[in-house]
Amino acid sequence: MQRLFPTLVVRSFAPIGSGWTYDTYDVNGEWIVQLPRSEYAAERLEAQMALLPQLSHEVSALIPAPAFTSTDPPAMVYPKLGGLPADEASDGLWPERLGRFLYDLHMVPPEFVGLRAVTPESIRDERRIECARLADLVLPRLSATERARAESLLETYLEDDRLWVFATCVTHGDLGPEHVLVAEGGDLVGVLDWEETAVGDPVADFAWWLHEMPEAGERALATYGGAPDASFRIRARYAYALMPWHEVDYGIATDQESFVGSGLDGVRARLS
Repeated sequence: MQRLFPTLVVRSFAPIGSGWTYDTYDVNGEWIVQLPRSEYAAERLEAQMALLPQLSHEVSALIPAPAFTSTDPPAMVYPKLGGLPADEASDGLWPERLGRFLYDLHMVPPEFVGLRAVTPESIRDERRIECARLADLVLPRLSATERARAESLLETYLEDDRLWVFATCVTHGDLGPEHVLVAEGGDLVGVLDWEETAVGDPVADFAWWLHEMPEAGERALATYGGAPDASFRIRARYAYALMPWHEVDYGIATDQESFVGSGLDGVRARLS
């Protein structure tokens, strides 16, 4: 670390978190260091380095501000943001602040932050490819009854034309509670981990909240302005149901049976 960033004085260096793509460290209690674990992670880290300084001018809460960066090897250092993960925080205005934050984010023209606009139909084509790959991994691990329900879920999600009429926008793409930091007084501090940022369906940033923390999710959505289109809540249910499929994928790719098992438990629970 000192070789990469000579002006960064390191007094303490401790691993934190358990993310899927980066090794993350706390330096001196003041800085966060992210190092990619794979070529894909390196690509996403370099994309964050380009995105975050531009995006910081467009949103209403703090996001990581790269202070030291390297592309050979890839690494990013940014000032540590305070606060607790949202699912550990006290109540306060943070759900409303989150709704406002997402409104600001989703209104950002993609070209302002170096992204390219896409259509719902192009997203649908990508989902067909992605879901076919996930189905090859997940379906053989289900019972016949579960497999039939899972196949029906995929078919309805991908083939119902009414679900593919929406305005695309810049999305965070991985907005779980561990990525939303809340101050002791209940206000929103900031939003972390922008590796999955893309132009996509606004549902991506609400699906988890509306199903796992529904009170906070509904408050955020109300401040956002309500559901932006007729099929929003239906798509949110599908997006939520498909989240554990990615956990199975990760477990298989990294040879970690614990993730495969917990992912399959989630797949089964959300089929109902």
